Amino acid sequence: METNVSIVKAMDDMCMDIALVKRQVWEITYRGIYPDCMFDNFSLEKESEKFAQLIDSADTHLYVAQVDGKIVGYMAIGKNPRHPNSATDEIVLLSVLKEYQGKGIGITFFNMAKELLKKPTTDHFVVYCNKYNLPAQAFYKAMGCEVLSVDDDNPDHSIPQIQYLYRY
Repeated sequence: METNVSIVKAMDDMCMDIALVKRQVWEITYRGIYPDCMFDNFSLEKESEKFAQLIDSADTHLYVAQVDGKIVGYMAIGKNPRHPNSATDEIVLLSVLKEYQGKGIGITFFNMAKELLKKPTTDHFVVYCNKYNLPAQAFYKAMGCEVLSVDDDNPDHSIPQIQYLYRY
């Protein structure tokens, strides 16, 4: 990994920059998979608010990867707001800008999640991945995750997910 990469806990003043990263990642990763309306209606303000909620949540922790002070990726771990009653922790979000992929940032995030989510009461955590995001699937398999479940196909390809299990 480049020596100028740092991983830090996200702060409120970073939310708009994180939302900008999300938009860039989505454009490259999901354009043609997700419906166009998801891109046409993408609101930096709403996404920034969602990241602020993650930062304020006691159950979720948001981290950013920075290169020379610029945010190039993010990861949220803990309880998934979409599954609040689940006893299983997860990697809720993990995204890295295309030009910074393959530099060890995703691996660093994943290893950090392994360390932070490990508890005496559990031997695993989960991560969800869109089943049309083949690079992400390859990444999670390379990190030692196994497929736990696969959603049925749906005309809206933003919905079908693969649930991966990481067991310690």
